[in-house]
This record gives sequence, structure tokens and C-alpha cells, in this order.
Amino acid sequence: MTQTSLTTGSITGHVRSLAVPASIGLFFQTMYNVVDSYYAGMISTTALASLGLSFPVYLLIIASSSGTSRGTSALIANAIGSDDVAKQKTLIAQSISMGLVLSIAMTFLGLTLASPLFRLMGADGEYLSTALSYICPIFMGTVFIIISGLCNGILVAHGDSKTYSRVMIVGFFMNLVLDPWFIYGGLGLPAMGITGIALATVLIQGVGCWYMCDAVIRRKILVVSAWRKFIPELRTYAEIVQQALPASFNVMSVALGFFVTTYFLKTFGESTVAAYAVTTRIEQIVLLPSFGLYAAIMALVGQNNGAGKIDRINETMKVCNRFGLILTITNATLMFLAADWLMRIFSDAPDVIGVGVTCLRIFAFVQWAYVMTSTHIAMLQAIKRPMYGFFESVTRKIILPMPLLWLFIAQWDKSVLWIWYTSGTTTIIMTLVTVTYARWVLRNRTKDASGNSTLATRHV
Repeated sequence: MTQTSLTTGSITGHVRSLAVPASIGLFFQTMYNVVDSYYAGMISTTALASLGLSFPVYLLIIASSSGTSRGTSALIANAIGSDDVAKQKTLIAQSISMGLVLSIAMTFLGLTLASPLFRLMGADGEYLSTALSYICPIFMGTVFIIISGLCNGILVAHGDSKTYSRVMIVGFFMNLVLDPWFIYGGLGLPAMGITGIALATVLIQGVGCWYMCDAVIRRKILVVSAWRKFIPELRTYAEIVQQALPASFNVMSVALGFFVTTYFLKTFGESTVAAYAVTTRIEQIVLLPSFGLYAAIMALVGQNNGAGKIDRINETMKVCNRFGLILTITNATLMFLAADWLMRIFSDAPDVIGVGVTCLRIFAFVQWAYVMTSTHIAMLQAIKRPMYGFFESVTRKIILPMPLLWLFIAQWDKSVLWIWYTSGTTTIIMTLVTVTYARWVLRNRTKDASGNSTLATRHV
């Protein structure tokens, strides 16, 4: 079993070797979504709005994959740090086993609940049928997304963020070819419209899943011949779930928050929903540094927590926060200045562009808050304190904005600007709470470590 020890050596060097490949890969994954949005916009505004409407439902799959991946990665990284090889092997096999069970459940639930969820968000007629034409094939490929994500979590815990980066880069270029081919047909394929975008995604995810599984098997991180280790062990399942569930709900709350926002946006029409879908894609690009740093923190903090090296955890957070703020503020400035140009890439409809530009320029002022929240929640996840991430997301995306939006939009009939103001304000409030709490936890962990070290010295 090959693995990289992150408990020694330069923190800055480790952050770069983990965060840069992860950010590059995530850039191509985001551009993959941008390509989907671009071609959906080429089909029609309804198709683009349907893709935006499908995003929170699709995010339920991503939440399941990301949650199990992050939870497993944190546990494995801690096991690596404490040099517990048997624990590592058990966690790896059981996480794959649980991923297969989860995939079956998610496919069934998704196909059953997609239509009611879309109707709840105000879709009907052609709008509804178009959204379903996209999301139903996606749910059929759930197993590829979840297993691929788990393999990535396993590799990140071992200090490898490059393998998944390669998968996302290749996937992007495959999508450039497959999207127009599947949408418009040719070479024996019929024109499939927005369904073609979904089928291209399923095919690309399948290829990526095969590559990721091959990587962990080839390196003997996952031993398939030891099939008995894949038989569900309730105790290990419970340990993984304890870490994965809050992380899944953390991501899932983003989808729920999207539901909340879209519910109030529908008051302003289909074009506003389409604009919001585009701005979401653009924000993902701006926030790429925070996603890369999340992977670096999970591996670095996880291994050093397992090894009891709290000083390296503190240094990791200083380095990651500094990098994150510099890069994100730079990207946010560019987003503000180029908002009109960015919106015109996806749509030539004046109403879509107008709403999107305003939204982007308001959100540019809160991007720093997203990265600070992300790095501190990653740290808490890595030291096995995952519940706060769930609390933060639910509060920021649902509990705080729902009553405010109901008051501003439903009761006082305010403009769509108040939706953007509400989102930005609640984000900043929760960032201040998150940073305060995470630093308090880390400060106590540092004091405990110092106290134990002093006590050990006295006994000697």
C-alpha cells in the first residue's frame, strides 16, 4: 500500500502539491458544467432554465458522493497518521461496500421524487418534461458518481489529488465532443436534445469511475481479492456514517438552499431562474481555490491529527487561509469587472444578462466569506468534528434566509435584488460564526496537546 506521509516536511509544499492539482481538476469539472450550460442555452432558454432547475436535484447525488468521500477520507487520513494499517484496509473496503448500497437507494429515490420536486419549484408543461429528460438519465448513472468520489477520497487521504484531476481534465475534453454529438445527432445517433447532455455525462462518469477504481486497485490500496472485507460491518458503517452524514447534509443543504432561492425566484419568471443558474456556474470558477484547499486540509489536518501534531494543523490553517484569500479576492475582482462579458457567453437574452450581471456584482463582495467558511469546516471535518458543517449550511442556506425571503418577497413585494442581499448578508454572518467557533476548537485542542506534553515530561 503506497501512501504519502504529510506529518513531516514543508506545510507550504504539501499544500501546493495537494491543492494545485485539485484546483486544476475542479476547474475543468466546473468548465465541464459550463459547457453543459452553454449547449443548453443553445437549445433554448427553457433548456437552460431546466438545467438550472435540475442543479439542486443533481446536487443530491453529489452530496451523497461528496459526504461519503469526505467522511471516509477524514477517517483514513487519521488512521494513516496513527499508523493503523488494519484500520485503513477495513475503512477502504467498507466505504466501497456502503457506496454501492447508497447508489441503489439514491437511484430509486431520485427517479421517484424528481417530478414532485420539480413541480414544487413551479415547473410544469414543457419546462417540467425538459427537466425530467435531463435528470432521469443522470440518476441512472449514480453508481459511477458515488464510487468515483469514494476512490478520490481514499486517494486524497493518501496524499494523491492528481489522479482525480486527470479524470476531470479528460472528462472535460470528452464532453466537448460528446455534448454537441449527442444533442444534435450524427454518425448513426439520433438528435437527443437535453437528454443527450445527460447521457454524455453518464458515459463520461462511467469511464472516470473505471479509471479511479483501477488506480486504487493497481496500487494495492484496495484489495479486491479480500472479498470478505466488503461484507457490511454495522460498526464500521456506523463510524463512516457518523462522519459522512453531516458532510452529506452539508452539501445537500446547498441543494435545499437552491430550492429555497428558486422557489422565490420563480416569482420573477423563467429568465431570472436561468440567470441564477448561470451565475452559480460562474461562482464555482471563482471559488476554485477554496475547493482545492479543502482537499489539502482534509489530508494534511487528518494525518497530523492522527499523529497528534497539532502545531502542524495550526500552520496548515494559516497557510491555506492566506492562499485562499489572496486567490479568491483576485478572482472576485475579475468577476465583478467582467460580469457582463461572462453572462454573454451563456445567453444573448437581455433580461437574463441584466439579472445575471447584477447578481454577480453583488456576490463578488462575499466570495472571501465562502473561502473562509470552507477552510474552517474542512479543518473541523478532518479532526472528526463534522456536525458543525451541517449546522452552518442549514442555518446559512435555509433557517436564516427562508423567513427573510418570505418577508421581503411574499409579503413586501420587494425586487429580486433583495434575494441577492439576503444571500450575501447571511453568508457573512455565518462566516464570522464559523471562524470564531473553529478557532476556539483548535485553540482548545492546542492547549490539551500542550498540557499532555507537559504532563508526560514531568512523569519522565
